[in-house]
Amino acid sequence: MSDNSRVGAFSPDISVVTAHGRQLLDSHPNERLIDVLSKNKVPWSAISIYQHKQGEETLQLCSGLEKKMSDFDADELLLYFNRNVNPFKFNPDGFKVINSADDKNQSTEYIYQSLNNDNATADAYLKKLSPSECQQIIAERVAETIKQNMPEGSDLVVGVSGGGDSNAMLHGLSLIRDYINIHPIIIMGIPDWDKGVPRAIELCKKYQLDLKVLDETEVKSLLGIPADAESLIDRYERTFVGDDFEFLGTLLIRLALTRYARELNTRYIATGLNLEDVLCENMYRLSTGLKPASCPAREIGDMTLLMPLWMCPKRIIDGCFPKYSLDNYDSRYPCFSLGRNLYYSIIYNLQSNFPGFPEQLARGLSELSAKDPVEYHLDEQLGFYIERTVSLSLRHKFQKMLKDSVGESLDELSLSFLESTD
Repeated sequence: MSDNSRVGAFSPDISVVTAHGRQLLDSHPNERLIDVLSKNKVPWSAISIYQHKQGEETLQLCSGLEKKMSDFDADELLLYFNRNVNPFKFNPDGFKVINSADDKNQSTEYIYQSLNNDNATADAYLKKLSPSECQQIIAERVAETIKQNMPEGSDLVVGVSGGGDSNAMLHGLSLIRDYINIHPIIIMGIPDWDKGVPRAIELCKKYQLDLKVLDETEVKSLLGIPADAESLIDRYERTFVGDDFEFLGTLLIRLALTRYARELNTRYIATGLNLEDVLCENMYRLSTGLKPASCPAREIGDMTLLMPLWMCPKRIIDGCFPKYSLDNYDSRYPCFSLGRNLYYSIIYNLQSNFPGFPEQLARGLSELSAKDPVEYHLDEQLGFYIERTVSLSLRHKFQKMLKDSVGESLDELSLSFLESTD
């Protein structure tokens, strides 16, 4: 039995039963069964609960994920795994540590897993990393992505924010300046964005790059909003109540990059989407019936959007320049979008429980998207490229945000919208 006599409560032993044998789980009387499963990394959806009392020959199928262990009227709980696989095979807890070459300056760590199908082994390694080692990893992956997707001598417009991702990306790009020409740009108009401008200016001075700064007036002009109108975020939050500004921000960044690229007569633009970002996007797309979007190079009209950090985990990116990463974290605002919360949580759980799989998944989705790429078309009314037809209600709502101002009536907005659709 579990050692419960010291706490004055009784609870049954609990084991996972698979075709590979039994494994006793650590549990305590006051823990709920679902918490015991979570702690021992056993997926609740993959087991059936059978309870056994001493002296009885048969097992009884039961429920009880919400019960405390001490609430079970049984001597033993047997959790039968519903597949003939070993659920503990890829548990990364038993990792081997690989020290950094510069142990005194470790900034982060990352777990890798080596799979050998011939002898059915999965060995996990905890690699300690110094800032210089993180920088080397990121630089190599950035260079590989750029050289595979851009011709030598091209101009690349790069969106920056002043945070850790921007610094890591600019570092990697600066090391291949003999291959491409780099043109960084940052947009203003939102308090959280504006905080990053001084850091972005400092970064670009460090890398001897000329930074183009789009002030709020110029950003508004991307959507045809008058310069003297109220702030973008006020308009957005009033119209799209409960939605995160991040969604509009992504569009604004792409429009700003595209405009600057046309000024420079180039077709190449880049943002700092990292491994978790591209997986989050495609996880959403797959779960909603959409084919994966291309990465790390995406054709949108006459532009090619590049993602130099697409194979770079955020944890390693943040290890490159810890100070910039911390400044970026401190200036963040909370995200309330259920979708963003859900899909990022899924990706981080995959990454933590199955090291190496997210990278494999990203490569597979990239190959799949290349065989049948998403096509974007110019919406003449909206003025930018979109993938799918925008519904009338959403189009109405978006145009309301662009034209709305305090005191303007919904009737006037409806009339102007209907006139614009003739």
